[in-house]
Amino acid sequence: MVEKVLPKRLHALEVLSHNLWWSWTSGARDLFEYIDQKLWSECEKNPIVFLDRLPLERLQELEQDGSFLAMLDGVYAMFNEYMSEKPDPKAPTIAYFSMEYGLHSSLKIYSGGLGILAGDYLKEASDKNVPMVAMGLLYRYGYFTQRLSAQGAQEATYEAQNFSKLPISPVRDELGNWTTVQIALPGRTLSARVWRCQVGRTDLFLLDTDYEANLDEDRQITHYLYGGDWENRLKQELLLGLGGIRALRAMGIKQEVYHCNEGHAAFIGIERSRDLVRRKLTFSEASSLFTTHTPVPAGHDAFPESMIRQYLAHYPDVLGITWEQFINLGKTNPNDPEERFSMSVLACNLSQEVNGVS
Repeated sequence: MVEKVLPKRLHALEVLSHNLWWSWTSGARDLFEYIDQKLWSECEKNPIVFLDRLPLERLQELEQDGSFLAMLDGVYAMFNEYMSEKPDPKAPTIAYFSMEYGLHSSLKIYSGGLGILAGDYLKEASDKNVPMVAMGLLYRYGYFTQRLSAQGAQEATYEAQNFSKLPISPVRDELGNWTTVQIALPGRTLSARVWRCQVGRTDLFLLDTDYEANLDEDRQITHYLYGGDWENRLKQELLLGLGGIRALRAMGIKQEVYHCNEGHAAFIGIERSRDLVRRKLTFSEASSLFTTHTPVPAGHDAFPESMIRQYLAHYPDVLGITWEQFINLGKTNPNDPEERFSMSVLACNLSQEVNGVS
């Protein structure tokens, strides 16, 4: 992998390109657009790709451009001042879990309103200096691009994201090894790498299974947002909930409040309960926060009991409860064999506070 090295005087551009703070700061956006407006648009306003494609001649011109250098120094000073401010040590620490984040079009890990809200939530947390971290999944193909065929039919095309051209970096342990988490699946172990995305002062951690440690079918878990069949959806939600909590634990991050954005992340309650039971507390003492976004039944994921049993049969023993108690956590009508296991009902039953977004 070949990477362009910018001249030392322009190094600040490299730093700014790897933190999404630029995306909601007008002066920083103007900075990149000033360099080459046409190329900036062609690169879909992705500053990492943009800087990679800038010709050497233009870089040399910028080194001698007094007005540009003054603008660069001003934006960089503003960024450093912003990043140096520390949060209130008395403020509660928060871990926020969501299936999608709409932060910028160059990072394709969202599909619509839920993601845009989650992305704005991170930006606002950064601006208000709330001590928050976030957890999500890193999708290889992101969302599709629509076009019309000659016959007028809608066609969807997917392009794989090049992770080296995104504002993300591997999370390393003290020995320099890539931080990973493991989850037991039927007859095998799923492994996921942990990436870090800087959203101003807020760290967003993303889990990715598309690498050689996994079987082909498991590498596909993080290929598409909401992609595949219901079994793949369940594996995505196991990864986000169970894997997300384990990733925070592996990084030594211990937050006080755990916020589940929509039911997709409801398994955080199960994994947190497992931790508490290990520390000799009872299952009922675990709690989180839950926000739901739609009253429409189709907007809530629900799985057949047989599928839940296939993947989570061992969990009731770990929690010190019966299978019936466990499966009823996801049902509005306990012991109804026909009712599916609802992720939203599970989130409600494992949360201290529940609210709705209209």
